[in-house]
Amino acid sequence: MEVQIKEILAEQTYALRHPLLRQGQPYESCRLDQDNHPQTLHLGAYVSHRIVGILSAMPNRCPEFINQNAIQLRGIAVDPEFQRNKIASQLIQSILLRIQANKNVHCVWLNSRVKANALYLSNGFEVLGTPFEIIPIGMHQRFIQWM
Repeated sequence: MEVQIKEILAEQTYALRHPLLRQGQPYESCRLDQDNHPQTLHLGAYVSHRIVGILSAMPNRCPEFINQNAIQLRGIAVDPEFQRNKIASQLIQSILLRIQANKNVHCVWLNSRVKANALYLSNGFEVLGTPFEIIPIGMHQRFIQWM
């Protein structure tokens, strides 16, 4: 399966972000505060011209390292039909390469649903702190990767 990773607009993430990450919540809940920040990047994974995966990376300081310039990964999702094909890993590696080119970024962090912890560990992230609940979404774990 050939996967193409492309930069996309925030609005192009919503078709996957809402049903996969904000199911049962109002559609507006899939819009994130930093979606339209000039430094935010949104990536889409395409298979046969169909968007099957998304990832957003936005400037946001990590609560545990407030003095470090940081990028937060958010809204990472893959269409269930295409999961387990390393699409999320391709999105993560693609964004990390783009971030590494920016010498002003010290770390990349994210809040992961605990069921996806293995994905982030396998992509070089370290566990940060203990699991916590984000209501109404569920249990999460924070991860970090130093640049």
